[in-house]
Amino acid sequence: MEASNKSNPQQWLSIVTDKFKMSTNGGQQFTAQDVADEGTYNLFLGKAEQYDSETETFESSFQVFHTAFPNGFLWELTEVLSGPPNVTFKWRHWGTFNGSYKDYAPTGETIEIVGVSIARVTDDLKIESLEHYFDNNVFLQKLTAGGCPFHSQNQNSH
Repeated sequence: MEASNKSNPQQWLSIVTDKFKMSTNGGQQFTAQDVADEGTYNLFLGKAEQYDSETETFESSFQVFHTAFPNGFLWELTEVLSGPPNVTFKWRHWGTFNGSYKDYAPTGETIEIVGVSIARVTDDLKIESLEHYFDNNVFLQKLTAGGCPFHSQNQNSH
C-alpha cells in the first residue's frame, strides 16, 4: 500500500528505507526509491511479450491495470509458512477482468497471480528485503488470451 500511495519512500513505515531491496524470481534487486520511481507493476512484470515495463511509467502502468480491473486488483495473504526473521508466505493477487487490457477486450473472468515471498525483517518487523516468486507469464497470457485485440472502430468483429 505504501509503495502505491506514498511517493516518498522516507515516509514508508513498513521498511528499513536505507537497506530495503526487492527482487522478483531471483532477478535484479531494486531499492525503495526504484519501487517509488518505477512502480511495482513495472518491477514485478518486467519486459514480456504482453507487457513492456521499459515503455511504461509508474503512472501509465497503474492506469493499464486499473483499467483492466476497474473493481480492484486485490492482494491476499493465503498462508504463512515461517516466522521472523525470514517470513515466508504464500499470496494471491486477483481481480475480475472487466475493463480492457491495452487493446484486448475484457472477458469478465477472475484472473489471479499466485506466488510465494520471503520477507527478511528486523526485530520490530520492518522489512529489509523482499523476494517474490511467481509466474508472471501465466497472468499476462490470461489478459491477452480472449482473442484478437480490438480493431478500429469501423470493424464490427474481432
